[in-house]
Amino acid sequence: MEPGPVTWRTFGQDGAVDLLKRSLQAGRVAHAYLISGPRQVGKMTLALDLCRAVNCLAPERPCGACAQCRRIERGLHADVRVVGVGGSGAPGSRAKASIGIDQVRDVQREAALKPFEGASRCFIFDGAERMSMEAANSLLKTLEEPPPQVLIVVLAAQADALLPTLVSRCRVLELRPAPAASISRMLIEEHGVNPKDADEIARLSGGRPGWAVEAAGSPDLRQAAVERLQAIEDTLQNGIEGRFAHAVRMASSFSRDREAGREELALWLSWWRDVLMAQEGLDELVTYVSRRDAMASIAGGMSESEVVGAIKTVLHTAQLLDRNVNPRLAFESMMLRIPSTR
Repeated sequence: MEPGPVTWRTFGQDGAVDLLKRSLQAGRVAHAYLISGPRQVGKMTLALDLCRAVNCLAPERPCGACAQCRRIERGLHADVRVVGVGGSGAPGSRAKASIGIDQVRDVQREAALKPFEGASRCFIFDGAERMSMEAANSLLKTLEEPPPQVLIVVLAAQADALLPTLVSRCRVLELRPAPAASISRMLIEEHGVNPKDADEIARLSGGRPGWAVEAAGSPDLRQAAVERLQAIEDTLQNGIEGRFAHAVRMASSFSRDREAGREELALWLSWWRDVLMAQEGLDELVTYVSRRDAMASIAGGMSESEVVGAIKTVLHTAQLLDRNVNPRLAFESMMLRIPSTR
């Protein structure tokens, strides 16, 4: 027997999916949603699920089988548009600049028209934290007076990176990293990954199903993750000159892409957490299994207060960056305060 079509494709975000299901059943779908969360955690997938649901022809929405669902899934639907940084295109497409005023004005012109082939026009703003101030204020006007039969979905790494007034006009859905065990099971059952590799990929993913699926088919991506961990270990053994050089690289990365910079800090935080787990003898809770021996060796040469202090330092650095402190100063300060592992 052939398996039935997939309805909600979003993985590991049951709370958000359940909320949207209830809204659909009650006929109370909001005119605008803000979906926040780390890169590759499932924001775009959930946005497209919602677009399919509001246009689906079946009683149980989204059905995944009707013409509307299939066309949206394939990126061919005339009423579903993704507006990315630097341009717009097919779902998941990315550009490198910012979302500008002209893109928002294009959306406003289209939003004033009736849907062409579905029940609702849907606009997904991907990477909204990199929207220009002019564009954000223009979008705010649309959110304040939403046209009928229009759904706007704003995607961002963090809600507080957007204008508070813009956030207040949206129904906010915050996506959290999925459990490693769930991601591992998904890789085994849906993608045929062997259990050992699935476990390692799930731990390396940091709770991001999208990254895990991509890494399952790309050994190079997994190797790059391991090399980033090695870079942390090397930096912690360096003198002040080497540490400052790494701080400059981190600051440059953060200035180009704030989300990528936050991911780098999250990696540092996870690394120190693993050292603490190794120090407490909780090897089964170590995230980066391939680095377990290195973690144990480092843990044995440090006090618990040093490890906890390092974790607090990384968290404090993240807070400073959220307050728009100069990135280079924040990272250099972090390098000065974190203990050496030599």
